[in-house]
Order: sequence, then C-alpha cells, then structure tokens
Amino acid sequence: MKIRSKYMTVVAAAAAAWAVAISPACAVSAEYDVTESTTGGTTLQFTACRVASYGQSCFAPTGEWFSVEDDKADGHSPVVYWELYKKDSAGDFTVRTRFGYIWHNGGNGTIGYQNKSFPEGLKVEFQLCLGEHPTRTVWADTCTSVAKVTS
Repeated sequence: MKIRSKYMTVVAAAAAAWAVAISPACAVSAEYDVTESTTGGTTLQFTACRVASYGQSCFAPTGEWFSVEDDKADGHSPVVYWELYKKDSAGDFTVRTRFGYIWHNGGNGTIGYQNKSFPEGLKVEFQLCLGEHPTRTVWADTCTSVAKVTS
C-alpha cells in the first residue's frame, strides 16, 4: 500500500506541475473582429496573400492591416484565422502570444479591412477560410495554406 501511495503522490505532483507549466499558454483567448473599414487599407503594401475560389485575404506588416475580400455570392462569410508568435529561448518563432478571427460580412464583390496592433519583429501566420459569422463556425476544409510573415 505504501508503494502505491508514494506512486500516486508522485503522479499527482507531476500533474500539478504540468498544469502550472501550461496555464500561461491556455490563458490566451481568441480575438474576434469584423472588418471595420472598406477603404482603410487601400494605400498599404500587402506582402502576403491567400486566394481561394470564394475570396482573398492579404496582410500588410507595416501598420498590421488585413484585407478580406468576398468573391462569391454564396451567402457565407470569408474569415481570416491568424496567429502571432514570438521567439523562444532558442530564437525560433514557437511561442504563440495571440490568435483570432477576422470576419468580412460585406457580401459578394466587397473588400473589408481590419487594423491590428502587433509588436514589431514577431511572426504572423494566417489563412483564409469560409464560415458562418453569426455562429462563429469556420469550415476547416475550406481553409487555404498558411502564409507566414514577420511584422
């Protein structure tokens, strides 16, 4: 019995240490935005884009602007899923600090822009997907490949 008791104490201590170690990463919650401007980013230099049959999304590192374009009259919304990473102790971009979704509800043939505020020198990864904004449902099988840009 004493051996089992010691084993359970070690397991419980390890589980508690693991929970403390991962808690900061779990504390990051998703940001949800809807494009706020139809002209705000028109003079920016977009350096990375993702294109699908239903739309297009681009990112301008200077000013941290996203554009989201709806190119299909299907009643669905294009949505950008993005993640922001900082470097770990080895100098690799592996520490996710923020993530979120940018929805565009302007309808077919419209472009919306969303300005974010990211610190300089971090990596932004994003992809364009299709979904339903009212329920915040994103269809993963519609997502493009991931674009990676240093801001």
